Amino acid sequence: MVRFGKHPGREGDGMGSLNQDKVKVMVLKLDRDIDVEDMKRICSIIDRYRLRGYAFSILDLGAVSHVNFLSLKQLSQTAGKQKDAGGGLALSGMSGYLKNIFQIVGVYSDFKYFSNCSRGIQAIQKERLATDLDVAVIHGKNLQTIY
Repeated sequence: MVRFGKHPGREGDGMGSLNQDKVKVMVLKLDRDIDVEDMKRICSIIDRYRLRGYAFSILDLGAVSHVNFLSLKQLSQTAGKQKDAGGGLALSGMSGYLKNIFQIVGVYSDFKYFSNCSRGIQAIQKERLATDLDVAVIHGKNLQTIY
């Protein structure tokens, strides 16, 4: 089971105190197949938002039918950076076909998976005991314009 990154109030018995800090989540909704260049842009967007305090990211892959397998190692490395920053990178809406690609490449266990973005946001809020969420939703229709 992949957990999100370090949680400052969850040592010891697993009970944490209420997190008074704002938890920032960036959701990137993708609507087309992803090639290697697209993945570079996606990882760059995640990196830029992490530097702005968005330690949690969710990629909505519900409208994506294919991801170039050569790009998945880079996404896995980006997930590691998110975790090191105390957050995580989750994927939502994935088809069985996409899950198989992630498994074949060997990166499936590097991510958390949710049926949709809302469930991912709820899981982050619950795990962090967050009372204040800041959610940025980006529609990646044209990745070049947001890169």
